[in-house]
Formats: sequence, C-alpha cells, structure tokens
Amino acid sequence: MTDKFFNALGLCRRAKKLCIGHDEVKTSVKSGKALIVLLASDASPRLEKEMNNIAENIPVIRTGATMQEIGYGIGKKSGVFSIIDNGLKDLVLSTLKEDSIYGTGK
Repeated sequence: MTDKFFNALGLCRRAKKLCIGHDEVKTSVKSGKALIVLLASDASPRLEKEMNNIAENIPVIRTGATMQEIGYGIGKKSGVFSIIDNGLKDLVLSTLKEDSIYGTGK
C-alpha cells in the first residue's frame, strides 16, 4: 500500500469520519451512516462474511494492508473500518484504485 492510502485514512480519523473496530463499524452500518467498509488483508474470513451480511448495499473492500500496517499508519490497530463521509470515501477509494493500477500493493 502507498503512503497516500495511509494518509487518507489518517485524514478520515482526524476528521472523525472513520469508524474503527467491529462494534463501531457495525453501528455505523446499521444506522445507515457507513458509506464503505474496509477490511485489512489479514482480517478473518468470518469477519468478512459478517460484514458482507450486514452491509447489504454498502461496498465491503479488502485492502492490501495488514492490521499492523494500518495500526502503524493511523495509530489504532483493527481489521475493519468504515468511512462516513462521501468526499473522504472517494479519496480513500482513489488511493486504493491507484495502488491496484500501479501494482504497488503488498
């Protein structure tokens, strides 16, 4: 993953538009605030299945970053995140697309 991805996640966190962890993400999805759910590359298949089940109309994307890398990048380690701001969601998605286009993901 590029620094742009971690910078975008950090911006989401500082803006208080990033929900971190199972319970926060689940609450944001059920309340209709979550616009996208992101999973760390080493998040469990069970967690991915659960998020896909509760986030019926919300994209659930597995990133190329591990929980440890994300924790180092934003200061809190977790396997699942949601973004609750449309502009920031687009910013994070653009960094993910850039990584996949240029093959810089780990």
